[in-house]
Amino acid sequence: MSSAPGPAEPSPAASPLPRVLSALFYGTCSFLIVLVNKALLSAYSFPSPIFLGIGQMAATILILYVSKLNKIIHFPDFDKSIPVKLFPLPLIYVGNHISGLSSTGRLSLPMFTVLRKFTIPLTLLLEIIILGKRYPLSVIVSVFAIILGAFIAAG
Repeated sequence: MSSAPGPAEPSPAASPLPRVLSALFYGTCSFLIVLVNKALLSAYSFPSPIFLGIGQMAATILILYVSKLNKIIHFPDFDKSIPVKLFPLPLIYVGNHISGLSSTGRLSLPMFTVLRKFTIPLTLLLEIIILGKRYPLSVIVSVFAIILGAFIAAG
């Protein structure tokens, strides 16, 4: 009796190094994007945060697509039903992205960083309240470490 192969299970990483490097890369990119956006929108008086946001989204899509073609990352192909299922989320994301970039030029970098980091615990709290999700203590401690780091950086 032969059994059909089931869905592939992710193999555990041989070492935590790839995870640590991914987190460092993400943190570095996030930090640099904030600095570049702040410089462009305030010091260099870039005229359009909307154009900057659209350019960043287009660059992200291009990088993801090229990475998928080169088999660096894997994700499902585009399905026309996905935008219908997720409809309000793309609008909320674009609104958040554009309003964040618009405020970047008007706020100090420390204040902008602190406000930006407060979206993380707010999202966590709303997922607990609205969706009834439960998170391990390690995730909650990590979120508060991010907030503490933002306050220290702002100080």
